[in-house]
Amino acid sequence: MFSKILVAFDGSKPSLEAVESAMEIGNKYNSSLIILHILDGYKYPYLLSSVVLAPTYGSDKLEKERQKFEELMNSLREKYSAGKRKILSSENDKVVSEGTSTTTTTTNTGTADSTSTDSTGSDFETAIIEAETSAASTIVDYAESKNVDLLVIGSKGRTGLKKMLVGSTASEVLKYSHCPVLVVR
Repeated sequence: MFSKILVAFDGSKPSLEAVESAMEIGNKYNSSLIILHILDGYKYPYLLSSVVLAPTYGSDKLEKERQKFEELMNSLREKYSAGKRKILSSENDKVVSEGTSTTTTTTNTGTADSTSTDSTGSDFETAIIEAETSAASTIVDYAESKNVDLLVIGSKGRTGLKKMLVGSTASEVLKYSHCPVLVVR
């Protein structure tokens, strides 16, 4: 049903739950999974004002955030691959009980901003990109460029606006997305 799923991940609890949901759906439909993190320069207003005077001022904070999310995404890649191996293993157990041979799978893990394919046929891609516009616009544009079938996003992000049912980024993604959007609460 869904061959390619994009999930927006900002490190918040709702976005982690969105990743979990996307992994479940991906495992069920043997889908390609893309986990996207947006480095939002607007979170660091001093970076924008310092570009003219000192272009490298504050870039270490962005680089630290990039490294943090690369590590998180690598652990998510391993978790997704482990889930695929578990499903494949249970399917192979059924096949063995019917008298057919099984195959061994190996996982090829890559680095962030890359795609890896394991022998189960599933793809896993991570992307960490800097937003030139709003996070919602960047997510929608990236989803369109990758031609995804389903976009998964947490109901609220790191801004912590608990009074709102759906956060502003999720709301904008819902409004402008070209494909179905699953908002995870």
